[in-house]
Amino acid sequence: MNLFEADNLEAAMGLLELNWQFRASRALMTAHQVGIFEALREPKTVADVAAQCNTDTSMTEKLLIACCALGLVRRDGDHFVLTQLARDTLLVESPRYLGGVLDHSETLWWAWTGLPDIVRTGGRGAAPMPPEAFISRWHEHWIWAMHGNAANGVAQWVARQLDLSDRSLLLDVGGGPGTYSIALCQRFPNLRAVVWDVSQTIAIAQQVIERFHMSDRIAVQEGDWNRDELGEGYDCLLMANIMHGPGSQAETRLKQGMRALVPRGLLIAHDFLLNNDRSGPLPAALFNLMIGAYTVNELLALIGSAGFAEASLIGYNAQRGSGVITAIRP
Repeated sequence: MNLFEADNLEAAMGLLELNWQFRASRALMTAHQVGIFEALREPKTVADVAAQCNTDTSMTEKLLIACCALGLVRRDGDHFVLTQLARDTLLVESPRYLGGVLDHSETLWWAWTGLPDIVRTGGRGAAPMPPEAFISRWHEHWIWAMHGNAANGVAQWVARQLDLSDRSLLLDVGGGPGTYSIALCQRFPNLRAVVWDVSQTIAIAQQVIERFHMSDRIAVQEGDWNRDELGEGYDCLLMANIMHGPGSQAETRLKQGMRALVPRGLLIAHDFLLNNDRSGPLPAALFNLMIGAYTVNELLALIGSAGFAEASLIGYNAQRGSGVITAIRP
């Protein structure tokens, strides 16, 4: 081979870069875990940060340099200072806090480390276990991660795909922290919402709703799929990230949702969706690898088989591998 005539060099360099991206991810997770961002609420020297975080001074400096390269910290002489991006997303009081995403990613890190053995055996038990501190708080981290994901672009994108100006009462089924309801109610002043989920999740949703001063328009309702009906009288229904492929009982959930809607009520389904030839995009393919995902046509067919009419894909975000489908209860 003549190296100067080789094909696909740019694509090959992209693969090399993809291979190494775990290092930036691990540096970000580590900075969060050891408390770098909390320590830098006020500008500090390396020695002061290391003392507050109880970390090695030399390695702390290297980690701070990496945080500078990530755009989260900047130098000011001998001091390090948080950027506005870090203040907006990495301090616990921020409405768009990403700490839950990073904590949840720690749990996923260990599962994905075991992926070769999972692929060989087909069993999740082949993956190593995360530290106990993360196992014991798994649900809490997961729900806060859902908020962090939604609040930093996803919920805003979903809300922009929709026109709910003629709708008045939204049921957010399996609504997690309530972030989608918040974005939709903020965009459509006519709308009120009810976030429906299990009690452990509702406790977090109440915190998030209060943080956004939306308690006067967004209520919460405890419920369990396996024993409870969703209620009735809603003119729109949101099912966001609860229909993850064949193992998600999607058809049963859709039929429950149908019973909650008034005639001509609007179903909004948002989820990771593979393209119809099952070749990508990459975010949906990676989600499918460990969790599951329908193709666009598969979910459209399921929605139709549950009795909904006029099912249509109204928006697709290839960068996230997710889409928004709407349908009508006849």
